Order: sequence, then structure tokens, then C-alpha cells
Amino acid sequence: MKAKIIDSHFTAFWGVFLSLGCNLRCPYCIQKISLPQKPLACYHSLAGKEWVEALNAISNRTKKRFLRPARIKKLSILGGEPTIYPDFLYVINNLDKNYKLTVTSNFDSPFFNQQTDFKQIKHKARLRFNGSLHFIHTPLDRFIANVQKLKRSRVNVHTLFLVAHPAYLDQALDYKKQLLKIHPRVKLQRFLGFHQGSLYPRASDYNVEQDQKDGIYNYALYQEGFGQEKASSIFCHSDKVLIAPNGDIYNCHYKLYAAHKERLGNLFEDEVNVHIPREYSPCQDFGFCNPCDSEAHLFKTLGGKIESIAGV
Repeated sequence: MKAKIIDSHFTAFWGVFLSLGCNLRCPYCIQKISLPQKPLACYHSLAGKEWVEALNAISNRTKKRFLRPARIKKLSILGGEPTIYPDFLYVINNLDKNYKLTVTSNFDSPFFNQQTDFKQIKHKARLRFNGSLHFIHTPLDRFIANVQKLKRSRVNVHTLFLVAHPAYLDQALDYKKQLLKIHPRVKLQRFLGFHQGSLYPRASDYNVEQDQKDGIYNYALYQEGFGQEKASSIFCHSDKVLIAPNGDIYNCHYKLYAAHKERLGNLFEDEVNVHIPREYSPCQDFGFCNPCDSEAHLFKTLGGKIESIAGV
């Protein structure tokens, strides 16, 4: 297959969405926040073999270093819930040695609950799992059991997360203590979204910044850009490479979740030469931004003022 080019900073976040589907139905699902008037985008599914061939054909996935081993490209496997994708195991087992993989999962899909032989998972030195406990749906004991299944199979479990939902904060804090008994790295995630008609987080809320260092600081800009009330024009900048289930390439979660017409290219096209903008680009959707982009985007007003949600 001819080499595919996706030109971005080497350290830019790369995320592959094999599917937007999920086995859970969390009312606070971050995918749906910026689509209050229409359903989540529906993409056609592609076979695992197609994903592997296309991703392995991307060029420049290593970076040489002086007197040290070359760095390899980090790639996150996301969803929805990535493990419900039928060819999930085939994909993670057949991506080549120039990828370092992180799978983010709810640890409560049939992939975990059936008699899966986790010893089939290959390349364990280049693979890690992050688990997100959605305790509204997933009992703590089942989540812990699935964490331990992975560990017994010598699969690297890196970080366990809990959403610090304002209605369940005490429960989240208690569950964090219990999870720390079986795993050393447990973090509360700030709740990003709406609760009782208000957009969270707010300046007055409990701040879990000590758990997650990339917290929101510019609350006024966050409310303006992510409040889901009205769209306005702005210039924005993001280094992300986000690949939708049909291969469309975006640098913005909102546009991926909405199947926006302003895609940057498609991974499965014959000639792939995608440039992730290094400069600010005009956007007419500011106001319906997705909270996934709150900490990584920079925004510049039409008057030229540069602002960041994260205050950096």
C-alpha cells in the first residue's frame, strides 16, 4: 500500500474511533453534549483488516534521538467503547511496532464479561489500557474483577478514572479509595457537561485539579464556547489527529461527533496527504464546542486576542 501522510507535530494527540457505539447509556455521555438538537453521527463500519493496513501505511511514525532508541508514535484507541468493535482484538494485535497503543475502555463490555482469553493479546510491551468506571451502570466489584483479569494476563493497566459527577461526588471519592487498594494510579476526572441545567465545571465547584493537572481555568470562555446556546465565529488551533469510524480525519471532537463536512481528509482514500493546521483556522461553530476539546484548544477572537480555556 502506498504511504499515507498525516502531517502533525510528532507529539500531537492521535485518536482512532473504531466505533462511536457503547454498551452503556450514561446520561452524561460527553459525546452527546454538543449535539442537543440531533443524534450522534452514524458512520459506516470498516473491517479490522482495512484499519490495520491503512494505519500501518502512515509514514513518519518514528523519531530518531541522539544515542537513544527512536521514539514511536503514540496512538489512542477510543470510542464509544472500543472493545465492542467486532475486530478489536485483530486491530490491536496487528498494528506494527511503530505504534505505542493506549486503549480507553469502560471495562464492562462483553469483551471483559465473557470468557475472553486475554492471553491472546499480543505486543504487551507496547500496549496499555486505561479504565473509566461509570459506577451509575457498572458495579464496583465487577469493574475490579475485570481490572484483575487484565493484570493476571500481564496486560498493562495504566490509569483508572472516575467521573466526579456533582450528584455523586461523595460516592466517587469513596470508590477512589477502594480502587487505590488494588491499583496505584486512580484519578478523578472533572465532570464536563450539564447537570440540572448548568454547564460544569464552574469556578465554585470542587476542583479535582490535584488528580488531573489539565483543569479548566478560564470559566467565562468555557461557558461561552461550550454552553450549547448559540454559534459564533472564532479562530481556533488544535494539534489533534482524530480519525472517525469511516476514516474521516478531524482535529476537533465536535466535528467528528457531528460528521461535520469540514473534514481534513480520509484515511482510506488512495492518496492521503493531510496537513494538520499549525496556524489558527476560522470556525463558525464556537458555542457548540465539545468539552473533550476544552483543555487542548487555543482560541483567537476575530479581533486577534488569543485565549485558552486551560489558562496556558
